[in-house]
Amino acid sequence: MKTRIIFGIGLAIAMSCSTWAEQPLDPAQVGSFDGMLNVCREINPAGISAYNKLRETLLGQQPEGAVEALTQTPEYRQAYEAARQKSADEPHDKVLKECTQLAASLSPRARQGNRRK
Repeated sequence: MKTRIIFGIGLAIAMSCSTWAEQPLDPAQVGSFDGMLNVCREINPAGISAYNKLRETLLGQQPEGAVEALTQTPEYRQAYEAARQKSADEPHDKVLKECTQLAASLSPRARQGNRRK
């Protein structure tokens, strides 16, 4: 349940990324999101391109070096590790299922299917 809530929050954040692109990025929010996405990249390599695209969309256009500097902050690192630890505390199969569902929901086929309904 915790993992599902985390992924839902992450997806909601990503959907509102246009406001992030206009405002300074919050290191803790980005750290949490990156931690979650990196767990998914490790556990579900088939979804790597979807996770990467989601991160690109989330971050939007940022000044050169801004994201790199953000990832070096203590707030980012703490949030990143906390997100990874939350996933580590969940059963492997559950995290894999959630990551697979997230990747599938981000695929072009999933978006096309939603348009047909």
